[in-house]
Amino acid sequence: MAAARVLRVAGLRHLADEVRQVLPDPVDYDHAESVLARYGVTKDGLISRRGGSP
Repeated sequence: MAAARVLRVAGLRHLADEVRQVLPDPVDYDHAESVLARYGVTKDGLISRRGGSP
């Protein structure tokens, strides 16, 4: 699943378009993690926003 789509599903639509321009598809997990950290987005935060628990 593309990083932008994950952000949209997690309710972070405002970041989805910006991140889509920065991250390739498919995205390398480590690269995505470092880019998303710049926006204050973490893996645990995304899991929580989707109703899961880290």
